[in-house]
Parts: sequence; C-alpha cells; structure tokens
Amino acid sequence: MNDNNLPPTNIEAEQAILGGILLDPNAITIVADILPVEAFFVSAHQQIYKAALELHHKDKQVDLMTVSTWLSDHKLLKKVGGTTKLSQLLNRTVSAVNVDRYSLLVLDKYQRRRLITAGHEIVDLGYDTSTELETVFEGAESKIFDLTTDKKDKFTTEPINDCLADIFNELEQGSLPLYPTGLTDLDSLIGGLSKQDLIIVAARPSMGKSWFACYLANYIASNEKKPVVFFSAEMSRKQLTKRFLAMHTGIDSQRLMNNVIYQDEYDSLVNGLSNLAELPIEINDTPASQLTPAKIRSELRKIQFFERRIRISCT
Repeated sequence: MNDNNLPPTNIEAEQAILGGILLDPNAITIVADILPVEAFFVSAHQQIYKAALELHHKDKQVDLMTVSTWLSDHKLLKKVGGTTKLSQLLNRTVSAVNVDRYSLLVLDKYQRRRLITAGHEIVDLGYDTSTELETVFEGAESKIFDLTTDKKDKFTTEPINDCLADIFNELEQGSLPLYPTGLTDLDSLIGGLSKQDLIIVAARPSMGKSWFACYLANYIASNEKKPVVFFSAEMSRKQLTKRFLAMHTGIDSQRLMNNVIYQDEYDSLVNGLSNLAELPIEINDTPASQLTPAKIRSELRKIQFFERRIRISCT
C-alpha cells in the first residue's frame, strides 16, 4: 500500500498519451479501442480525451486545433486548463510512437482502481444485513468476475481474403467438428458441438434425454479431454454417476441403480471406477426449484476461478 494511500495512477503516462494524440492525428486510432475515458485519473485528462474520441468517431482530424475548438465550443476549455494546458501536453511530447505502451500503463492503474472500488463495494455488501446472504455472495462474485473479464466490445474487421484463408485451412484439415459427439450420423447432421451454439435436446419423458446428455458429457471428457460441468435439475448426483459408470463398465444401468452387481462384474466395476475418476466431469444436482441462471453463473465462476488457480500454482 502506498504511504499516502493515494489511488494507483500514472499521470506522466496520461500526459504522454494526450500529448501524442495532439501531436499525431493517427495516434487516436491506436488507443481509441483500448482506453475508455474512465481510465484517465485526472478529470481534465478525461475531458481532453473525450473530445479527441468525439472528433475521431465523427471522422474528423484530431490535433491541437480541433481538440481546442471542440472544448471551447462545449464550454470546457477553461475547465481543463485552457490552451496553456493543451500546449504543455504537446510540448512535453517528442513522439507518439510509444502511445500504445503508455496506454497499457494507464490501463494497469485503472484496473487497480477498479479493484479497490470493488473491494469497498463488497465490504458495503457485507454490512448490508437487509440483503439476503446468497444475493450478497452473488453480487460480490459478479464484481470480481467483471474485473477479470474484458467487457469492452472489440470490433475485428477483416478483409474477406483473410477469412477465405482461414476457411481453406479448416477445409484442408478435414471436416471434423470442433467437438465431435462420437455419433457419426449426428455429426453429419449438426456438424458436432460448437461452442458458439446452444443445443436443446427435447423429447417426451423416458425417451433417453438424460442418457444422451450423459453420453455427450462422457464422450467430450473422455475423448476430447475437455472439462464438462453437468447441471441436473432432476436426477441426483449418485444416479448420474451410476449412469456414467454403466458406460465405463458395460453393466446394465438399471441394475446399478438398484445396487445389483454380479460376482463376475467386479473387475469391470473396479476398472470403470478408476477410469471414471480420471475424467474432468463436475456434477451439480441442485433441484429445479432452486436452480436459477444466476446460480449457474455463480457456480461456473467458482469452477473457472479454481481451475485458473490450480493452473497458476502448477506453473
């Protein structure tokens, strides 16, 4: 912690960015999609940068004259320190070459300030006894998770020539789906499981929906080595585990449900238990009456957090 408890800032980097923008009309194009206005700590710097962004978004040239005029027209020039302030920023800057590096320095301090703010807000949540504890936990998790997830929209415009190159590479590698289901006929119909897709399996009761979901989860975890989180609003985790175990042992799932094992099946049972224990499958059997999108989101955040922490500790 700083001795004076001031928020983390890098005023020199902020000045260098603004000076580069005033010096080089192309500099704003480098930082416009990187830095939000709030990343600047000094209020005057925020106003100057906002003026530059407004001009940039209207396809107007950004330089000392245009920024000064915009601020003057909006009665903000005196508030930011007048033309003297703008001239000082410009005179302190030799080149705009490193404006992208300075942006990362400013972003670093901005994220730290956001973390401090989130910490204070979480403390306030803890003191708010009028709010249910579950809601408090959800709010606290959300605030931390938002800090680790880039919410800023990123526009990735590419010429179709580059897109064609990617398509050709995919075609050259073959027609395998991103995550094959293991069912050839199904893969030929839907192309496999893609992370961009929401796939809904619908059928009448007792038609095998749960078994099919277990099969897909088991196949992805076994063959693709991808972690799977299985939320079951109806079946318990013991019932689901027995479904998975039946797939790895060849033992009839109905007999497993009734705890009926033949003597000559124990070797298969032991091998199945061993293989299943190695798979990255997580099961959540929260009842449907209590399972909400917010709870699913919260549970996935926890899993993602612990997975990340384990990876970091292993490296």
